[in-house]
Amino acid sequence: MFSNSLKPNRFVAFAGLLTSFILSQATAIAQDSARSGLKDFLTKDVIGIAYIDIANMDLNASMELMGDLGFDGTLNFQRMKEQLPEIEKDIAALKDAGFAQGYALLRTSDFQARGTSFVFPLKENADAANANKVLVRILEKYRGGQPQNFQTGSRDGAIFAAATSQFERLKNGKDESSDKDLSDMWQAVGNGSAGLFVFGDEDSRRVVGELMPPLPEPFAKLNSELIAEQTKWIGISAKLDQKPTLNIEIEANNDEAATAWQELIENGLKIAKFAPQVRDVIPKSEIKFVFNAIAPKRNGSRVSMSASKLTEDLDRLAKILAPQVKAVRKSAVRVQKMNSVRQHILAMLNYEEANRHFPTQYSVDDDGKPLLSWRVHVLPFLDQKELYDQFKLEEPWDSEHNVKLVKKMPQIFWDMRGEALESNRKGLTIFQVPAGEGLVFDAANKTGFGDLTDGSSNTISIVAMPEEKAVLWTKPVDWQLDREEPWKGLKVDGIESVVVSLCDGSIHNLPLSMKAEELMKFIDPKDGNVVDHQLMER
Repeated sequence: MFSNSLKPNRFVAFAGLLTSFILSQATAIAQDSARSGLKDFLTKDVIGIAYIDIANMDLNASMELMGDLGFDGTLNFQRMKEQLPEIEKDIAALKDAGFAQGYALLRTSDFQARGTSFVFPLKENADAANANKVLVRILEKYRGGQPQNFQTGSRDGAIFAAATSQFERLKNGKDESSDKDLSDMWQAVGNGSAGLFVFGDEDSRRVVGELMPPLPEPFAKLNSELIAEQTKWIGISAKLDQKPTLNIEIEANNDEAATAWQELIENGLKIAKFAPQVRDVIPKSEIKFVFNAIAPKRNGSRVSMSASKLTEDLDRLAKILAPQVKAVRKSAVRVQKMNSVRQHILAMLNYEEANRHFPTQYSVDDDGKPLLSWRVHVLPFLDQKELYDQFKLEEPWDSEHNVKLVKKMPQIFWDMRGEALESNRKGLTIFQVPAGEGLVFDAANKTGFGDLTDGSSNTISIVAMPEEKAVLWTKPVDWQLDREEPWKGLKVDGIESVVVSLCDGSIHNLPLSMKAEELMKFIDPKDGNVVDHQLMER
């Protein structure tokens, strides 16, 4: 029995395990013995199968490749790299227990069951009871060990796992087995490190046929008839060896339908080729090479796309991807900042509703001495009540007891850049409030919605500061506003905007090009000045 949500400190390790599955070197998934073990669980309502191979793992090669392609600057990459030895031990334990392949069986009924069914065929002579224990132990480890509506069992030489409503079906094995011939599909996309293929059943095809809307040119041929009636299956597989690659295969009922698929893909690639977003991230000199390399090919009723030509020269691929990876990383960091700020302001709004005022910048003792930051006092509204209860609220942040909690900073306060990993572990955060006399979070006064005479939609609440201005999260320190130079502390080289929230809960990218006097109008909650929201990017 496992938790629906991963513990924050285990999430990246779990993601790393799955990523390693996807990027492994294995080809054993195509073995007939594994497929025969799966066949006993294929019921008529299965519409697709996802698979991974854990028989041959080379996690170091996977991480090295990701680093070469530019992903080493992300926080998740750094955490995955640190978790590598632990993950390798768990994979070795799975192998020793008799696991080689894993399958996810996709059904339309999974939407009602709120869970996918998983099947793990065991090697011959493997101890099913022991294998089950190993799998449960590892899943509990990565999922926090908390209960959920999910069970495991064994039969017919395999371990299976599913939500309760599906579990009984798999356990009893009384449902009529599928009579589909999947041999050509396995041959095409079943020998990668990981893959997914969808083939549908009668009900799902009927639903697609009824709900598929007509599309305009040049995609008019992508209609309900082509998908629901003229396509046998669609598959994708990934493999990592000396020449890693990605393959997509579409099997149609006839040559005419295959030609339609080929034309649709070609039309999509033509549009993408000239899209500004593509030309912004792929060097102009490489665009022709990239799109020629992934052009679809038809062989009778089969349409294929492969990235093998792209991956033949990994150095060239790394140079092509470098601008794209950098842009994606920059965008991802901004999105993560916005999501964090959004959760912070929602916690503040809930705090205000419960206490009839926003949290002050910090709490104080009877003598007015600062104790703990607002970030501590909103913990109960961030689902961190357990951590909140560990603080001695009558003591300062650096007391012998409270200072030990600095390194327990929740991930919601983390800076998600890869190079910020050590700062996060030290308890440093970029999420702060404008501090100063007469502002919303003035420690000497409690401010509620009724006190925001300029309006909650005109007043900044939380700011994602530049990384150079990070502070210890429990310490009663924030962005100290300089009314003469309000941009002081925010403007740094290489940054065009900062993420902020307003007191009404809205999230914005505040452009650093805004004039100082306009910025002050958004900070002072009672100056009576009219703000120009067009100056602030959403």
